[in-house]
Amino acid sequence: MTVAARQSKAQILEVKLQQYLQAAGSKDLPLYISCDFRDNSLTVVGEHPRSLVLKAKPTFAVLEAAILELEPQSIQQIGLCLKITGQKQPYAFHSFTMHNPVLSRPKTVEVRKKVEDMSATATGIVLAANATDGAEELPLEKGDRETGIDEEYFPNFSESPSHSEPIAFRGTIPGDFTDNPFDPQDMEGAIAVEKAPKHSPFLPLAVVGIASIAGILFASGYYVFSRPCVIGECTALADAKQLSQNSAKTLRTSKVANSPQSAQEQLKQAIALLEPIPPWSIHRGEAQTFLADYQQQSQNLNSAVDAAKLATSAAQKTKNPPYSVENWEEAQTLWESAIAQLGEIPKDSPVYPFAQRKFKEYQKNLSSADRRLTTEEKAEKRLLAAKSTAQIAEALEVVAQSAESWDKVQVNWQNTIDTLSEIPAGTTSHQQAKMLVPKYETKLSQARERKNVEGIAEDAYTQAVTLAAQARIFEAQNGWFKASEYWRRALSYAEQVPAATAYSQKAKPLIGDYKTSLQQAEVKLEEERNLQKARTDLDRTCKGNPKICDYTVSKDLIAVQMTPNYVQKLQQTFIQADNTNAIKTRQAVENHVETLKQALEAIGDNANIPMQVYDGEGKRIASHSPN
Repeated sequence: MTVAARQSKAQILEVKLQQYLQAAGSKDLPLYISCDFRDNSLTVVGEHPRSLVLKAKPTFAVLEAAILELEPQSIQQIGLCLKITGQKQPYAFHSFTMHNPVLSRPKTVEVRKKVEDMSATATGIVLAANATDGAEELPLEKGDRETGIDEEYFPNFSESPSHSEPIAFRGTIPGDFTDNPFDPQDMEGAIAVEKAPKHSPFLPLAVVGIASIAGILFASGYYVFSRPCVIGECTALADAKQLSQNSAKTLRTSKVANSPQSAQEQLKQAIALLEPIPPWSIHRGEAQTFLADYQQQSQNLNSAVDAAKLATSAAQKTKNPPYSVENWEEAQTLWESAIAQLGEIPKDSPVYPFAQRKFKEYQKNLSSADRRLTTEEKAEKRLLAAKSTAQIAEALEVVAQSAESWDKVQVNWQNTIDTLSEIPAGTTSHQQAKMLVPKYETKLSQARERKNVEGIAEDAYTQAVTLAAQARIFEAQNGWFKASEYWRRALSYAEQVPAATAYSQKAKPLIGDYKTSLQQAEVKLEEERNLQKARTDLDRTCKGNPKICDYTVSKDLIAVQMTPNYVQKLQQTFIQADNTNAIKTRQAVENHVETLKQALEAIGDNANIPMQVYDGEGKRIASHSPN
C-alpha cells in the first residue's frame, strides 16, 4: 500500500469510527479516534480528557464491533488503545485479528443490540461524565510509577507516514511484549499491586502502619498544595487563554494547508494546561468553563482537520492530470466528504469562518472535479464509439468485394477518425486516440485505394462485356471489320481488370473467349478483305472498250466470263492480223491475252480463291487454283 493510499484509508476510517463511537454514546462524547496502517496491521487510539472516565472493556467492544462491521481490507492484526490527553502512555489496550475476534465473543462481552440504538449508559462505556461527579479516575500516573511500566512501552507511531494526529510513543518495546505489544487480556485499570504478607509480627506492623499514615499525610498534603493553580497565580489559565487565542489566530491568518492541525495542537496544549487544575483550586470554575469551550472547539477542529486530510487526498488524486473516470470519481467523493465534514461545524464556533473559507474553496475544487469527470466521461464515450465503428469497418473489410462495399468500409474508417478527432485534449481517452489515429488512417487509405481499384475493375469488366455484345451483333451482319474492332477493344478491357479484385475471376474466362472470337473475326475480315480486293482488281482488269469481262466473287469461287463483244473484237483483230501478215499486231493480241491470263491468276492467288474463266457463250475455257 502506498503512503497516499494509507493516508486516505486512515482518514476515512477515523471519520467512520468517530461517527460509530458517537452513535454508541453521545454526540458530544469527547473521545477522539486516530488510526494508523502498517502493512497488514491497524492501530486505533482513543484519546479523551481526564474528566471523562471510561470503562475499557465496553469501549473496546464497541470499537471492535465497528471495525468488524467496516471490515477494512488487507488488515489482519488490530490493536486498540485508550489514552488520556497529555499522557504519553495508554492506560488500557487490547488486540484481536479479523478472523479471531476476542471481545466480540459472548464469554467476554455480549452486544445484543445494534450500537446505533444504544446509549453510552446502555453500552456501559462511560463511568462518569466528569471526574468531579464522584467517579474515580484510573490511577494512571500512580500506576505508571508503581508498576514500573516503561514510558517507551508502545511502538513509535509518530514516525508513521499517516497524516493523522501523531502519537508520541517512543523507545523500544520491553522484551516480554516484543512479539505482541497488544495483549488480548483486557488491561482496564491494570496496575501492579504487591500483596502484603498475610502473617507479620504485630509490632513491626504497627510501626509500618504509623509510618505509612505519616507518609500518606505528608504526601497528601504535598499533593494537594502542589497541584496547578492552588497556590499563587494561575499561570496555566493565562497560558491556556493565550494558546486559545493563538489557535484562533492561526485559523484566521495562516495560509498553509496544515493550519487546522496547528490550531488543534495549540488548543490541545491549552486543554492539557486546564485539565490538571483540581477541584479545590479557586480557579477551578473558570478553568472548567474555558475547558468545556476549548473541548467543543477541539471537536469542531477535528472536523476541520478531517476535512483538510480528505481535501489533501483529493488534491493528490487530481494532481498532474489526465486521470481516468474512476480516479475523478474517487476525488469527487473525497471533496464531497471534506465539504460534509465542514458542514458539521456550527455557525457560533470560532472555527466557522475558517470552515466557510475552506467550504468555498472545496466547492470550487469539487465543481472543477465534476467538470473534469464529465469531460472524461464524454471523452471515454467517444473513444468507445470510435472503437465500435472501427470494429464494424474491420468486419466489412472481411466480406467487401465490390467498389460499393469498399466505399462502406471507407466511410466507417472516416467516421472512426472523425470521432477520435472530437475527443478533447487533456483526457486519458485523448492519449489513446492519438495512438489509434495513425493506425486507422492507414486503414482508411487502404480502403480508399481498394475502392478505387475495385472501381477500375468493375468499369473495365463492364466495358469488356458491352463491347463483346456489340461485336456479336456485327458478326451476325457479316460486318467483320467492325466485329474484329469491337472484339479487340473488348479483349483490351478484359485484360485491364486488376488482379486480386472481385471482377478478376470473372474477367479471366472472358479473355480466352475474346481472343478466340477476335481471331475468328480477323480470319473473316481477311477473307472479306481478299474478296473486296479481288473485286477491285477484277473491276480494274475487266474494264475496257469493249468491256473485257464480267465476274462473280464468293469465298469459294471467282467466276469470270468474257463479254461477247470483247471476244468478237479479239477474234477479228487476230484474223485480220493473220490475213495481212501483221506480225506485230498478232503478237500484241497474243501478249494481251497472256497478260489477261496472268492478271486473272494473280487475282485468284491474292484472294486465295479458285477461279474459273468462261467465254462469251458461257463455255469454260480456263481454271486456276491458288498456289
